[in-house]
Amino acid sequence: MLYLNPNTPKFIKAKRAFHQGMLDFVIQRIEWIEPRANVNNQMVMRLFDIHIIDHLDDILIGKPSKLIEISDYLKPLIDNIPDFKTAIEYVFNYKIFISHAESRFDAYELAELLDVRTCTYCNRNYTNTVIKDDGKKLTRPQFDHYFDKASHPILAVSFYNLIPSCSICNSSIKGTHKMTLNDYTHPYLDNALGDIKFSYKYSHKSKNGLKVKVVTPDPSKAKNTIDAFAIEEVYNSHTGELLDLLRTKQYFSERYLTILKSNLLKDVILSKEDLYRIVFGTEYDETNFVNRPFSKFKSDILKELGII
Repeated sequence: MLYLNPNTPKFIKAKRAFHQGMLDFVIQRIEWIEPRANVNNQMVMRLFDIHIIDHLDDILIGKPSKLIEISDYLKPLIDNIPDFKTAIEYVFNYKIFISHAESRFDAYELAELLDVRTCTYCNRNYTNTVIKDDGKKLTRPQFDHYFDKASHPILAVSFYNLIPSCSICNSSIKGTHKMTLNDYTHPYLDNALGDIKFSYKYSHKSKNGLKVKVVTPDPSKAKNTIDAFAIEEVYNSHTGELLDLLRTKQYFSERYLTILKSNLLKDVILSKEDLYRIVFGTEYDETNFVNRPFSKFKSDILKELGII
């Protein structure tokens, strides 16, 4: 749902480090096929020489359209030559990538460089990366495979196929749902925030009489994506957040921020963005929505209420 702008310095740096680290990792795994993988080594190495070696850069950091082009090209070989599939899964090994490592690039290092602090899909849950001072790795976002790795094993460790997300969106909701660039938004390609609007209505079916609505063009990639991640359903478990915003308008009027700034905080130098963050605990600028949970939701509701 959120947009990860790949042209910002942070993401450019992360991609560069990922490319360097994972290229070394993949080349080493290719060198280990012969002594370690239980396959027809001569045939497999011939296939790698013809179809893989010259395309390693594209496999690792190619744009999503290039990734699916490569995967579709290799799919007949992977599906019909078991040894080649085994070798592909051995080389582009996601389980190794996400295992804790001390001397190679791994999922923790990628997560730390990306610094995506909330789930890209739902913007509800924090996904901070935490590494202790002694180097012990504690927690990080999960990485959703936009193109599921079961159908696209060649893309198991591709930069643009690893989307920082929470466990609920990745494992509980999306699972192995098939995503396509034509039908769904891709966080590194599509800034669909303008096509998604949170709203609300009153409903006797909910405990507090409120229901969250997500409005999108229909049909649209945005709507398909919202439906795939059950965004409206999961946000309706947070109607307490909505109720707090409605009470803000009821008790303090539409001029809430102006009143705070003019009276209680009149001697404090605060930007509009800082004031908004302090009062509502979310980000004002949509480019920063990814830093705090519920930023997109609260922004849309507060605009509807006339508070911002």
